[in-house]
Amino acid sequence: MAKGKKDKGKKAEGDGSAALTKEDELKQIKNLLFSMEKQIDHRTEKKDAAVVDQKAMMKKMKEVNERYEQNVQDTDDITKDMTRQYKSMQEELMNKINLLEGTIHELQDELESDRSSFQRTLKEKDTKINNKDAEIAGMKLKMDDMAAEFETMLKETLNKMKERIELNSQNFEEQAVPMQRRLETFNLSSKAEAK
Repeated sequence: MAKGKKDKGKKAEGDGSAALTKEDELKQIKNLLFSMEKQIDHRTEKKDAAVVDQKAMMKKMKEVNERYEQNVQDTDDITKDMTRQYKSMQEELMNKINLLEGTIHELQDELESDRSSFQRTLKEKDTKINNKDAEIAGMKLKMDDMAAEFETMLKETLNKMKERIELNSQNFEEQAVPMQRRLETFNLSSKAEAK
């Protein structure tokens, strides 16, 4: 039978006819089917690789999206935290400013009070000094009057004493001579007794 088939093939070739035998057609179909299976396998491999790549890309995309969402959330949290801190610091600074302004007003009031107290004390001191100066001037006048009065009294006393001394000196001279004689007599008598 194999011969018959070959003979048929030869006849067909020998004729130059384009008609293929069923076996050739079957071979061609098998070859075509094999080729198509190879292409399908190749395309399936490519598709599987593409699916794997797609899954990897989808996984990466999901990770990137998750990181992006996390970054957005972190940025939002940081922004909220910074805003809260800013508002807290702003409020704290406003409280400090208000406290310092209050302290400034208190110190200004205290300074004004101290100034008025100082002016009042200065006026009182000036008044006391003026009073003391007036008192000192009055005392100086009294002292001058007393000194003048004392000088007058002293002059009068000196004049009286001078008069008395003069009177006494006249009396003394009158009495001195007899007294001197008595002394001389007393001296002589003392010497005589001593011998």
